[in-house]
Amino acid sequence: MQAMFDQFSGAKYDYGLEICFIVAMQTYTYDQCGCVSPYEWSARYIIPHGANNIIYANLCNISDSCYSDAADRFQGSLSISNDYASNCGLECNTNEYVLQLSSGLAPSSWYMNSIKEFVESSSIPLPSNWSSTWSNEIQNNYVSLDIVCGSTLVQSYTQQATLQSVDVISNIGGQTGLWIGISFLSLMEFAEMIFRLIRRQVYLIKDKIQKRRNVYDTKL
Repeated sequence: MQAMFDQFSGAKYDYGLEICFIVAMQTYTYDQCGCVSPYEWSARYIIPHGANNIIYANLCNISDSCYSDAADRFQGSLSISNDYASNCGLECNTNEYVLQLSSGLAPSSWYMNSIKEFVESSSIPLPSNWSSTWSNEIQNNYVSLDIVCGSTLVQSYTQQATLQSVDVISNIGGQTGLWIGISFLSLMEFAEMIFRLIRRQVYLIKDKIQKRRNVYDTKL
């Protein structure tokens, strides 16, 4: 992903699971076809599988089915996706933007004359009956797209571990103490008892060996 976004100087970006899979799919497509999907043209900076150098991959011909077949194999094979997208884990933070779509008649009636003047002054070819049907022609061929911010509120979802390592140890100690009466002090006492028994056995063995040596020296 860093290789993909380094081409945008000064841009701020963060890890995204979807983008990570796109880069992994482009890498697999390049290994299979020698080019990448033209529909994901922004993800052309890739690192070939098993290499360390960054390359600027060529786009596949849109009529070539190799890139679509490679994408189908990537999405349908768990072993391939695990091999190429092994580092694509879940995001720690996600932002969700709620979209609300609406449609209306475009253009507005007050804007029709301005569009008519623009079309007539441009090099756009006009039909022979333009003077009488220009209103219908504009209505049938004009598309307006407006993107507005519906709200300034952003919902941020953060995932974090419910139990930390200290919590796990505390729960284990609490459960063992509750059900079988074992505490940390009891474990230390048990370990001390085992140590004393082992030390006692070692002492007895050494004493027996020493007595045998003394008997042997006396006979000599």
